Amino acid sequence: MSLLPLTLAQLFGDGSSQDSQYLILQKADLPLTANLNNSAEQVLAAICLKALESMQGSITDEASDIISDENGSALIEYDESDLYELLRIFRWKSYYVSRDSAYYERKQIIIQYFS
Repeated sequence: MSLLPLTLAQLFGDGSSQDSQYLILQKADLPLTANLNNSAEQVLAAICLKALESMQGSITDEASDIISDENGSALIEYDESDLYELLRIFRWKSYYVSRDSAYYERKQIIIQYFS
């Protein structure tokens, strides 16, 4: 099986483009609540999560609702992380943490680059 190169659209969304000097990303293509004051951390995390979506995730319908098996007990997931030529991204672990009296989901992902 030959490995596939990734496209800009797969990693950053359909609105991404580049020329010899610039890489242009649209915040609307990222899993981010876009506003004028997004922090660098928010944007970087959104880029990583968008890239992860192109390699692993749950199958959704046209309304973006996650599809489960016929018993409704398990998600139908995909993993295409081994198909790409130079990059592999996969979920490692997710868990909840408490910070300032609120709970947040902490998602850990592994990013491997092959040169």
